Amino acid sequence: MFVVAIIFFLIAAGAVIASLRVSSKLIPRAVAGVAIVAGLALTFFSATFTQDVGQASVQRDWFGNIVGQETTQGLHWKAPWVDVVTFDVRNQRVVYTGGDSAGDNTGGAADGPQITVQDAEGVTANVDVAIRYSLDPNAVIDIYSQYLNEDNLRTRLINNDVRSVVRSVPGKYTTLELLTERDDVQASILSALEARWEDDGIIVEDVALQEIRYSETVTNAYAEAQQAQINVTTEQAKLESTKVSAQQKVVQAQAEADANAILNASLTDNILRQRYLDTLAKLAAEGNLVITDGTGSGVLIQR
Repeated sequence: MFVVAIIFFLIAAGAVIASLRVSSKLIPRAVAGVAIVAGLALTFFSATFTQDVGQASVQRDWFGNIVGQETTQGLHWKAPWVDVVTFDVRNQRVVYTGGDSAGDNTGGAADGPQITVQDAEGVTANVDVAIRYSLDPNAVIDIYSQYLNEDNLRTRLINNDVRSVVRSVPGKYTTLELLTERDDVQASILSALEARWEDDGIIVEDVALQEIRYSETVTNAYAEAQQAQINVTTEQAKLESTKVSAQQKVVQAQAEADANAILNASLTDNILRQRYLDTLAKLAAEGNLVITDGTGSGVLIQR
């Protein structure tokens, strides 16, 4: 744009010179005036740029030298001969998927095919994974110096590193662990990417293993193992229930035996004789004729 402004200024200069050589000066002066206004307008627009929220920019001159960066939103000034290269520093996403779907689980297009991995037991699986990341606004000069733009950053760094890390991490897990400990695998991938991109100005926000696909043979074996585990757990629960029931019966029988022992221990001869006499007194008080032999072994009761 600034080049066009210079051209308008040259046109204006030529028109002024022409007006000095011709008798009719109106047209050259009008041309000069229009060219000057256009040149000034283009110079103004060449010296300003706007930046949206979630953007950061690198400023370079015509010779390719980096002369500054801007990380804040709004209207900014620059030299007219300086160009602006803008980077998106908001959350971005790369998705690698295969199987029955050509896109990710949100309906978007995939950035690459599924990633084939091998676990610690040498069993192969296909993995669908989504990585959410953002660029450090203060690192855009370094990113520009190495990759020039975001497309090159994705192609030459992000895509290669994601596939490399996702292939290597599952090698630390057995087949069963890879299927059942997905959160731990995701955390390991995230940590590995953070370490790899620590000096590249890339911030890892999230890792999501959308699907882990083993062969049908492995899947069926895993399902059978799960069912076997369920059966074992069920039988163990039944056994524990039987043990508890038996223990309850033992406790109840022991309680009854202890109660009888206490009762028997409390029934001395004197207590039994007193209860015998109390019973006879109660019968007599009710109007019954009570005849005993005096020994307590025989009793005759007449109403």
